[in-house]
Amino acid sequence: MAPAQQKMQTATGEASFNAYLGTVVLDGEEFTIPVLGANLLENILLGVRWLERKRLVSDFPAGVLTLG
Repeated sequence: MAPAQQKMQTATGEASFNAYLGTVVLDGEEFTIPVLGANLLENILLGVRWLERKRLVSDFPAGVLTLG
């Protein structure tokens, strides 16, 4: 089955994304989250909803993001 298409506003204008459901496990707790993907994305993006509930610490030189 093909993923659903969802239009979203980006910094460069409106774009179409593939919409999926994903599962992540943080500290043993499992979450089902909406995931948007597209070939135009060059980097992984973390949604604002996660940042409203969890603290994000980044260590870019080490290549580590800690969400907790």
